[in-house]
Amino acid sequence: MSFVNFSFPQNFAPSARYKLDFFTSENQFYLCDSAFAAETGDTSFWSYRAYNDRLAIADDIVGISTESFGHIKAELDVLDAPSREKDFKIYDHVVEGGLKLSSGIMMILNHPDFKIELKAIVTPGRYRIRIYSYDLKNINTQEDEGPDHYKIEIWTSTDMKRKVLKQFESE
Repeated sequence: MSFVNFSFPQNFAPSARYKLDFFTSENQFYLCDSAFAAETGDTSFWSYRAYNDRLAIADDIVGISTESFGHIKAELDVLDAPSREKDFKIYDHVVEGGLKLSSGIMMILNHPDFKIELKAIVTPGRYRIRIYSYDLKNINTQEDEGPDHYKIEIWTSTDMKRKVLKQFESE
C-alpha cells in the first residue's frame, strides 16, 4: 500500500502521479472516497450499462472494469485542470465519470477484499475521472495476467455523468 500525505493550502488542486501494480479479482477494482457508503454489490451499481461502459458509478465510489482477471498495471494522475487529451487512437476504450471525495482521502481498492492499494490526500470536492484502457484485445481469460494497462486521470469538476469517449468492441 502507498500512502501519500501532503499539506495543501485551501482550494489547491494537487498534481501527482501514482504508479499502480497490484492484484485484484473478477476483472474490477475501485477508486473511492475513504468514507464511501455506496453498495458495490447492488445490481444498480454493476448494471448492464456499467459493464458495457466499463465503469460503474455511485456518488462516492467508481468500479473500473478490466480485461485481466488478476494483475493490474496502471497509473493515476491527479491533474490541476481538465485533461486536454483528445486523440484516443492508441487506446481501446476511454470512459469518464464523476466521483465525490468528501473526506479528502482518495483510495484505490482491489476486489473482492477491498485491500487498499493507494491512499492519497486530495482537496475535498467533486471530481471528474477519465479511464484510458489499452492492450485489451490479447487477453487470455484463463490467465491472471495480461498486457492490458490503464491510465486514470482525475481533476475537479461538477460533471458527474458517465460518458464513453471511445467504445471497446470485443471480437
